[in-house]
Amino acid sequence: MSSPKVSIVVTAHNYAEYLKACLDSAVSQTYDDYEVVVVDDGSTDETPDILREYTYEYPDLFTVVRLSGEGLPTAANAGIDAAEGEYVVRLDADDYFDENILTVLASYLDANPDVNLVYPDYYTFDDGEEIINHVRLPQVGEELKLLNRSPLAAGAMYRKSAWEQLEGYNESLDYQEDYDFWIRFISEFEVKNVNLPLMYYRQHGDSMSTNLSGRLDARRSVKREFVETNLAEDLESRDVLAVIPAREERRVDAPNGVKDPLNGQPLALYELNGRPLIKYTIEAARDADRVDRVTVSTESEAIAEAAREAGAEVPALRPDRLADPHVQLPEVIENHLDIIAASDAYEPDVVAVLPYVTPLRTAGHVDEAVDTMQIFSVDSVISVEQNKKFLWQPGKFGLEPLFEERLLREEKEGLYQENGAVYVTRPSVVRNRSEITGEHVGHVLMQRHTSVHVDSWIDLKLCEQVLETATETGTPVNTLTEDDD
Repeated sequence: MSSPKVSIVVTAHNYAEYLKACLDSAVSQTYDDYEVVVVDDGSTDETPDILREYTYEYPDLFTVVRLSGEGLPTAANAGIDAAEGEYVVRLDADDYFDENILTVLASYLDANPDVNLVYPDYYTFDDGEEIINHVRLPQVGEELKLLNRSPLAAGAMYRKSAWEQLEGYNESLDYQEDYDFWIRFISEFEVKNVNLPLMYYRQHGDSMSTNLSGRLDARRSVKREFVETNLAEDLESRDVLAVIPAREERRVDAPNGVKDPLNGQPLALYELNGRPLIKYTIEAARDADRVDRVTVSTESEAIAEAAREAGAEVPALRPDRLADPHVQLPEVIENHLDIIAASDAYEPDVVAVLPYVTPLRTAGHVDEAVDTMQIFSVDSVISVEQNKKFLWQPGKFGLEPLFEERLLREEKEGLYQENGAVYVTRPSVVRNRSEITGEHVGHVLMQRHTSVHVDSWIDLKLCEQVLETATETGTPVNTLTEDDD
């Protein structure tokens, strides 16, 4: 008996309530040359009983692999290792496929031998089996050049030979094993997508995607490992300069009854939980492994003195004209580059601009931004937070919705808003475009509490509360958890 062309690999762990819908979608395919490999990773619910039913009814279609709770990447590897198909497509036990997914994706790979992975659009749905949204992914190569966002693991069909060449999923990861596999995959192989919704992705409270803090921390680790493993030579030869702009006259908005929350001192020197505000950013920059030099651009001798005490360089005070609030940031950075070039004959390969008014950003955020630039070869990288609020814009008869459909926060991908914490760019962008960002911009996602931008007295109090919570719980600021709204 010949091997099947396609293997569906289902990973299951205590999802018995959803498993039948998943397996029904697997046995209902219009394609006929396939097998189904199910990995039961130590389930303690009715999953084994359900699998016995399906293997009894479809003995020639199903293979079951049993593990003792090894985790998703290990389960996925075990299932793919047992698979006999030339093509592999994964399916999680709480999701299900359209009946035509194998026909469409396998036909695409057959017709395009230079493509090693193809993925579809998808629907999201809730526990009531109601469709929430049709997620349309941009066409690779036409609408999408920067492949920094991985498709869903389920529903992406790829050649098993590519999985073997990459040595499978990284089993040391608790989160983001799919993202790790994705960035390794696109560095070696060509990928494409088809704009047909061919899978159904369940959104529910038990989903692994709801732990935002864990996912972001894992993604930073994935990028770091990729750079250090695959781009080590570039890493060694690249100079990264951190620049912290600090204007003396910056003030904060204060509520009624608070005359001067800064007590007459510059905002950069405001004592936030016992330390000058600017020191938080200097320490984050100094702790960043990817940063080679940490410098401050200021016209204030008092700020310069505090910066030096905190471990930053202040090559020279900048001209007073650059302290004008109407002066744009690129002009400040270009002047700083000129000062360093004149005094040290030094021109960095990368500039990390770190405004001190976002004090809760960490060294990890800075390193991730630099790694993101290197992995995806973009001109610039900015830090963002997700905005899932319903947005309005001025229209002919007043405000009009920015989007036609009003969706709940959990029903849609949010927009990304710049949070002002990290700008990583190339000196040529600043000098040639007089801007901080170039044409091709990558991003790093930050949580809301690490994105606090100090514009007001309330922002200062919020920073104080976050820092106090981190101290009381013994938890680093960037690993404090928050919901994924």
